[in-house]
Formats: sequence, C-alpha cells, structure tokens
Amino acid sequence: MMPLARTPTATRWHTTDAPTDPAPLLPGLHPLINRLLRARGVSDAEQAQRFLTPKLTHLHDPATLPGCVQAAQRLKQAVDNHQPIIIYGDYDVDGVTASAILYHTLKQAGAGVSTYVPHRLEEGYGLNAEAIKSLANSTDPKPLILSVDCGITATEPAAIAKDLGIDLIITDHHEFDPRNLPDAFALVHPGLEEDQYPNRDLCGAGVAYKLAWQFALEYTGCQQGGKLPDAYRKLLLDLLAFAALGTVADVMPLVGENRAITDFGLQRISHTQCEGLNALIDASNLRSEKIDSYHIGFVLGPRLNACGRMGHAKEAVELLTTATGERAKELAQYLHDVNDERKATEREIVEQATQMVLDAGYDQPGTRAIVLAHEDWHPGVVGIVASRLVEKFCRPVVLLCIDASTQTAKGSARSVDSVNLHDAIHACNQHLTKFGGHAMAAGLSLPAQYIDALRADLVIQVNALLSPDELVQHIRVDADVTLADCTTDVFGLIKSLAPFGRGNPKPRLMLQGLTLDRPAQQMGGGGKHLSMQLRQGNRTIRAVAWSMGDRAQTLPAGAVIDVVFQPSINEWRGNTTAELHVMDLRPARHDAE
Repeated sequence: MMPLARTPTATRWHTTDAPTDPAPLLPGLHPLINRLLRARGVSDAEQAQRFLTPKLTHLHDPATLPGCVQAAQRLKQAVDNHQPIIIYGDYDVDGVTASAILYHTLKQAGAGVSTYVPHRLEEGYGLNAEAIKSLANSTDPKPLILSVDCGITATEPAAIAKDLGIDLIITDHHEFDPRNLPDAFALVHPGLEEDQYPNRDLCGAGVAYKLAWQFALEYTGCQQGGKLPDAYRKLLLDLLAFAALGTVADVMPLVGENRAITDFGLQRISHTQCEGLNALIDASNLRSEKIDSYHIGFVLGPRLNACGRMGHAKEAVELLTTATGERAKELAQYLHDVNDERKATEREIVEQATQMVLDAGYDQPGTRAIVLAHEDWHPGVVGIVASRLVEKFCRPVVLLCIDASTQTAKGSARSVDSVNLHDAIHACNQHLTKFGGHAMAAGLSLPAQYIDALRADLVIQVNALLSPDELVQHIRVDADVTLADCTTDVFGLIKSLAPFGRGNPKPRLMLQGLTLDRPAQQMGGGGKHLSMQLRQGNRTIRAVAWSMGDRAQTLPAGAVIDVVFQPSINEWRGNTTAELHVMDLRPARHDAE
C-alpha cells in the first residue's frame, strides 16, 4: 500500500457534538438520519416530525406579525376607495419577489396597483426622498405607497411622505434602531414587538406573503382561521413559489416556518401560473429538473438579481408581474444574458481585489477585517465579490466603489458566522453617512476621505471578535460513516432532510481510511475536477472532487485518504448509483481538529 505524502491543510474538520448513539427521535428512524436531526438541534419527537414533514399549518398566523392587520385594513380601504397603490420594492431577489407577491394579491382584488423599484446605481438602496416626492404627485388621487423589503430606517422619506399627505406602509425585515423608527402609517416587521412573532428570520418576501394573506382575509371578510375563497387560496398557494425564492436567495435559515415556506414553495415553482417565472425556468434550462434550493441560489436567483446589479431591476419586476407571452420570453433571455455579463465582471474584480489584499498584507493574522476601495469597480457586483473574498480569506470584507466626482464611497459588506457585521460596522458609524443591513451582510456609504479611518476602526472591532486561529476554512462534519452507509437507499433518506440551506446545510459526512483503487483522474474542461474510485474493505464507490484537479498527481493508486463529502445520487441512462461529492480530503489517520 503506497503511503500518501502529508501536506498541511488550511481547512479544519469539526465533528458536531451530537451523540453517536442517541435514542431514536421517532420509531424506525434510521440511525444516521437520527444523528443528522440531532446535529441540527432537533431534540424531541414533535420537532422531528415537524422537520421531516413540513405542513402549511406550521405557518404562523399573519395577524401576529406586528403591524400586519393595520396595514391589511388600510390596503382594503384603498381598494374599496379606488385609491392607487404603489409598491416600492428593493432591487434584489427578495425585494423583487416581495413586490410580485403583493402585486398579484392586490390585482386579484381589482386594485389599481403599480410597482416602483429604485435604480441601484442612481438612487441607491431603499426609500429615497426624491422618489417619494415624485410618486406623491404621480396619480390622482394621491397614492398609498407600500414599501417591501426596505424602509425600516427611512425616517426622512417617511417624514416627507407624511408632509405630502401620503400614507406610507413600510414592510421590512432588516435591522433597525428602535429609538429612531420612521413615522409611517404602519410598520410591518417581525422584530418590532419582542416575542410577539415567533419567526424573526422572515425575509422581505416572507413578510410580504404574510401581509398578502392577511389582506386576503380582510378583503374577503373571512374569519381568522377560516377558509378563503378558492381564487385567493389558489393564488396564495402559487405565491409560495415567490416566497421560497426570496427566502433562499436572501439566505434565511431554512428551519421552522421558513422551512415550510420553502418546502411548499419549491413544490409550486415548476407548476407556477406566472408566465414570467415559467419563461425564466425555460431560459435557465431547468424545465426537466426537480427545482430545489440549489437551483434558486445558483441558477434562478442570480438571473433575477443580475439586471438590478448591472442596471435596473425593473425588468425583473416586470417579468414576475405583468410579462406574458413573447415579452416574458424576451425578458427571461435578457436576464440570462445580463447574468453572463455579471459573471465576467465579477471574475475581473475578484482577481483585482485579491491581489490588492495580498499586496497590502490584509491577509495577515493581525488584520482580521478587509476594507478595499476602487474607482473602477461596478457597484452592483461588489457584494458578490465581497462574499468571494470572505470565502477566500475567512474574515469580514467591505468593498467600496469611489465616485471620483463627489469623492464619496458606497459599497457592500459580508461577514463570517462568528462576527455580527451589523454591530461591528455600527460601532464605526461616526465615519458613515448611510448604513443598513443585518448580521451577515450590509450596505454603507461614506466620504472617501474616511475610508482609512473606517478600515482602522473596523479592524479593531473585528479583531476583538475573531481570533487568528479562526482565519481558516472550517468544515462541520455531521457524522463519521463507513461505505456500508453509502447506498442509494441511505442517501435517499438523507434527501428527506431537504430543503437545504442556511440553518440546515446539506449533510457533510466523513469517511476514513479509503484506498484509491487507481490513480485519481482529472476530468472536466482543462482537467479542473477529480474523479476517484475509492475502496473500503470489499466495497467501492465513485467520488468526484470539484475544483481539485491540480491534486491528481498527489493521489496515486494505493494512497489512503480521509474525505469529507456530501452524499449524491447519480442518475445516468436509467442507472442510479450513490456517489460522493468530495469537499475536502487529506492523508488518512490524521486526527480531526
């Protein structure tokens, strides 16, 4: 048996603390599924049943969402009085889908409703004063303005709306200062009243869905808990597809109510009545796929985001609201093409920003937060690039675009799990002109002259929260298994834990002491990936290691390795086989950290 040369790894493997042989949560539950559930914090039979079989009855009563009843009654009044309603949405997937949810619901009631989405580059994020002034005089009578996925910090625009005699309803889910809330007709937000609403992690589309539900109850005169008329019931079921898109794309935890929203929403996506969403599915070549959270996060979501990042999100809103027939197909193809442009721009900035980090030494342990700025970066892409740098350097990243004409900087920030980015940046707010977001992501703007000061202060804040030892990639291992566990039957059971995402990651399992039956083979364009045939005892299995093709020469036949992998079922020409998707590998008998 040929030994494998030991090489240092920059990745730490951590096994979860779930007991290895716990009592079964449910009768007949497979031991591995039992362990995986416990690793996700499921501790009793009732929780296990809810996790494995999500139901629509797991959705919380919309009337318990702070501000929801008041907002729904005002919307009903506007519909009854033929008052125009303008939905003012954010330009990301969450905002676009939130706009679509309320648009279709209000249209069902015969409302005079239109949408408005700010231009990312010209107007920036959220409610802005000039847009409020313009919209206030855009209809006769004056409109009711309804924000989605934004507005909870918009005190000045809210004051302007009030001065102009405009009723403003704000629906949002982002962080806020309870001492400085906007003076609006109604504020709908899951975190406004402590402990009133059980799910603080609703996304903007989730909040919009709850308001749509409550509006349907108010408008139809249906008693709380009663059965809605068929037209509204079918519509709300269909709109779960949009709520799922927003929930997954905004990286909300897929547990509890969010799990039920996403599970049922994913079931609806392929059967949606929305022509625009159907056109996007076709343009993305997903018609024959069983669409899951991966397809939202890496296929549909990026396309819906692309036009808002590279230009104006109004095309994405139109696609999910009014577009039909050839127009829907045209818009879907446009989003597909713009996404390709976005990816090319992103690659260029990632390469440039990475080199800037290395040149400045920001990858060193003493600098545990990265702040970079450049005049040539595309403002719509820096958020994605920040995420890429977080993955690469394992620390919070702020990327800023400098406007040379005004000497102002604005951009996006992304974080690691152990650093609450909102709190860390808020501690540096003396340098900022605008700031908003949540624990993992934020947007900010400031005078360019304060960039260095922001960097210095943010490094101090983050250094106190993140130790040098944490500046490495971490892989959480759910369970140590053997090849006897790696069958299509067991992997099929693991799929019952879907939908996967934040709060419920796709299981990561470890196999130790595997022998390569033959040398690892490069595969894919340019030999980017690896294909391996692994053996343990008298069992063998195929493993694929994505983006590890450069390690082929270090993996000869007879080498003995440990791997962390995600289980996969491969279907090819009528044959179904279990397969390992390797996330990391190392020489065998190396103690997990």
